[in-house]
Amino acid sequence: MDMNSADVDFPVSTSFDGGTDADREQLLFLHHEYLRANDDLDYELLTTVWDDNPENRHYNTNGHTYEGLPDWENIWNFYRPQFKLLGPYSPGRVRIVVRGDMACVSADYVSRHKEWIGHGSEHNPSFYRATQVAVRDAGGWKVVHAHFSTQDIGVRPDRG
Repeated sequence: MDMNSADVDFPVSTSFDGGTDADREQLLFLHHEYLRANDDLDYELLTTVWDDNPENRHYNTNGHTYEGLPDWENIWNFYRPQFKLLGPYSPGRVRIVVRGDMACVSADYVSRHKEWIGHGSEHNPSFYRATQVAVRDAGGWKVVHAHFSTQDIGVRPDRG
């Protein structure tokens, strides 16, 4: 059965483990700004949440590894004219774990509402999983690693 985000009642929640109220608020904001930048392929917004160390890596749902902000800019410049945004993301189930000056933000059932312009069945998952590792320095929290992967919304093999 082919399903998309309109066919599924997906979970939306946020949970925290560790950190102060201020950490939690800042990290949740960072996560949402990151997803908003990703929705719009907004490089300028991305630079406000991504640490600019050129060795920081991003793993895309397309299966490739990208390093540093220049790779973000290149891939988003490539994709921007090929996508039409139909609606904003839904955050899915977000979990934020804070340990000192490092945090892990993970989310599943993140939905995306885009379609290819002038293409057939190109890679375009309706749901994906997102993990971001953030570190805090004198300037606040910044993302240093991101990993996106597609989410299967069907029945898990161990439950079918």
